[in-house]
Amino acid sequence: MKKNKLAVIGVGSAGILSLCHFLSNMDETWEITSIHNPSKKIQGIGESSNPALLSALEKGLGFNLVEDLGKLNGTLKFGTKYIDWRSHEFVNPLLGGSVAIHFDTHSLYSFAMDRLISRWGNKFKIIKGNVNKLENNEDEVKLKIDNTYHSFDFVIDCGGTPKSFKDYKMVEPLLNTCLVHNTDPSSEPELKHTGHIATKNGWVFRVPLKTRTSYGYMYNTTITPDKEAKKNFSDTIGVPVKDLQKIKYKFKPYYTEKALKGRVLKNGNAVAFFEPMFANSLFIYDNVNRHFWDYLVGNNRNIDIVNEGIEGVASSTLSLIAFHYLDGSTYSTKFWRQAKKWGKKETQKSNIMEYHNHILDRVNKNSDWVNIHDYGFTAYSFALLARNLGYD
Repeated sequence: MKKNKLAVIGVGSAGILSLCHFLSNMDETWEITSIHNPSKKIQGIGESSNPALLSALEKGLGFNLVEDLGKLNGTLKFGTKYIDWRSHEFVNPLLGGSVAIHFDTHSLYSFAMDRLISRWGNKFKIIKGNVNKLENNEDEVKLKIDNTYHSFDFVIDCGGTPKSFKDYKMVEPLLNTCLVHNTDPSSEPELKHTGHIATKNGWVFRVPLKTRTSYGYMYNTTITPDKEAKKNFSDTIGVPVKDLQKIKYKFKPYYTEKALKGRVLKNGNAVAFFEPMFANSLFIYDNVNRHFWDYLVGNNRNIDIVNEGIEGVASSTLSLIAFHYLDGSTYSTKFWRQAKKWGKKETQKSNIMEYHNHILDRVNKNSDWVNIHDYGFTAYSFALLARNLGYD
């Protein structure tokens, strides 16, 4: 029997998520191949996730939360804690008894490759090498990997930031730089929440792992000079400036209008990149896979509908990020004044405020809120966030 061949380029979190999704959801007529260049550095610090990732790992890798969490250098996540966004700290919890994890991307790669090989046998293949050329033909995709051509029916490209932004919407950047520092968790209390800490000139994410805690300071260099940002970061996490690790990322936010072109699907940083609030990237990656699965084996064989759906997921995610900034934080600084303007401008491009009013009304009436999942949150979780931010 001739196999349908699907290749996934890249083994970061998006690549692993795609492999898990399609290996566990496609029947034996499909062969799934992982393609990656061993010399290419896997981007990742400590990552926060959502319950969808845990479900994918359970189905794709046979992941056991009790036995395997430590193998990812992971910890449990019960929600997101917001500090200094308002005068009170608050937690936006994962509801309904659900749980997620914090994990290390490099550990996930090592763990996943071993499990995929043992779990899926001949259904799963690995090709190591550099993709030098991609030919998106009408009846197949040809990849030149090192010096050899390989043919596939479809390809998911999780290979990282695009080289060209021709088919992308560039977002006005509120933030454009991230400083990273990792600390020894032994000196900290056990943390079960991802931290979102508002600061004078931006905000800090905190991701607690088993052997370290990863911090990232998000700021805008057009507002805050690097020297001042380092001092802000130092004060927030209690590490002297001279001891901060020299890890710095520059970025710009974007999302694609054409995730699926011909037989090639973009995912990972190839489909979108926003600031890392509420594990939004994994939410997007999971939804991209779901839209593509429906295209391959479901009822939707219309590329335009797939692309509209994926663009809608990305744009609604951006709206929810902007929603956080509408009323600023406890700080009255140039950055937060700009953040409020940016939040208002971006939310006006969507229906999120109408959604907000509708959800609050339904929750107040004890309506069937649990079945609504627009903007990546259940309706009740969205309502809790809105109330804690003071928007009710």
